Amino acid sequence: ARCPAPQIQNGRIVPAPRSSYAPKDTITFECEPGYVIRGPSVVQCQLNNTWQPPVPVCEQGKCLASTPGASLP
Repeated sequence: ARCPAPQIQNGRIVPAPRSSYAPKDTITFECEPGYVIRGPSVVQCQLNNTWQPPVPVCEQGKCLASTPGASLP
Protein backbone atom coordinates (compact mmCIF):
# COMPACT_ATOMS: atom_id res chain seq x y z
CA ALA A 1 0.00 0.00 0.00
CA ARG A 2 1.46 3.32 -1.09
CA CYS A 3 0.07 6.83 -1.14
CA PRO A 4 0.73 8.89 -4.27
CA ALA A 5 2.32 12.28 -3.71
CA PRO A 6 -0.55 14.77 -3.40
CA GLN A 7 -0.74 17.80 -5.68
CA ILE A 8 -1.11 21.26 -4.21
CA GLN A 9 -1.58 24.32 -6.39
CA ASN A 10 0.40 27.44 -5.48
CA GLY A 11 2.27 25.48 -2.85
CA ARG A 12 4.83 22.76 -2.32
CA ILE A 13 5.63 19.73 -0.23
CA VAL A 14 8.58 19.94 2.16
CA PRO A 15 10.92 18.20 2.07
CA ALA A 16 10.83 17.58 -1.70
CA PRO A 17 8.06 15.15 -2.70
CA ARG A 18 8.78 11.50 -3.43
CA SER A 19 6.90 9.45 -6.02
CA SER A 20 4.99 7.57 -3.32
CA TYR A 21 4.78 7.23 0.44
CA ALA A 22 4.35 4.36 2.88
CA PRO A 23 1.56 4.29 5.48
CA LYS A 24 2.37 6.46 8.52
CA ASP A 25 4.61 8.74 6.43
CA THR A 26 3.83 12.40 7.00
CA ILE A 27 4.40 15.36 4.73
CA THR A 28 4.23 19.09 5.31
CA PHE A 29 2.82 21.67 2.91
CA GLU A 30 3.99 25.24 2.40
CA CYS A 31 2.28 27.85 0.24
CA GLU A 32 4.00 30.16 -2.21
CA PRO A 33 4.56 33.77 -1.12
CA GLY A 34 1.26 35.67 -1.15
CA TYR A 35 -0.80 32.54 -0.52
CA VAL A 36 -2.20 31.25 2.75
CA ILE A 37 -2.84 27.63 3.62
CA ARG A 38 -6.43 26.58 4.26
CA GLY A 39 -6.53 23.26 6.05
CA PRO A 40 -3.91 21.23 7.87
CA SER A 41 -0.28 21.79 6.94
CA VAL A 42 0.70 18.22 7.92
CA VAL A 43 -1.03 15.09 6.57
CA GLN A 44 -0.32 11.38 7.05
CA CYS A 45 -0.49 8.48 4.60
CA GLN A 46 -3.12 5.92 5.63
CA LEU A 47 -3.31 2.16 5.02
CA ASN A 48 -6.08 2.70 2.43
CA ASN A 49 -3.80 4.90 0.27
CA THR A 50 -5.46 8.17 1.26
CA TRP A 51 -4.12 11.18 3.12
CA GLN A 52 -5.61 12.20 6.45
CA PRO A 53 -6.56 14.81 7.27
CA PRO A 54 -7.53 15.89 3.73
CA VAL A 55 -4.86 17.72 1.75
CA PRO A 56 -5.06 21.51 2.22
CA VAL A 57 -5.32 24.19 -0.45
CA CYS A 58 -3.35 27.41 -0.89
CA GLU A 59 -5.52 30.47 -1.37
CA GLN A 60 -4.45 33.93 -2.37
CA GLY A 61 -3.87 35.88 0.81
CA LYS A 62 -6.48 38.45 1.78
CA CYS A 63 -4.29 40.29 4.24
CA LEU A 64 -0.52 40.42 4.49
CA ALA A 65 -0.18 41.17 8.17
CA SER A 66 3.38 39.87 8.20
CA THR A 67 4.60 42.57 5.80
CA PRO A 68 3.70 45.99 7.18
CA GLY A 69 3.62 48.73 4.58
CA ALA A 70 3.14 46.33 1.69
CA SER A 71 0.66 47.48 -0.91
CA LEU A 72 -1.24 45.17 -3.22
CA PRO A 73 -1.19 46.05 -6.92
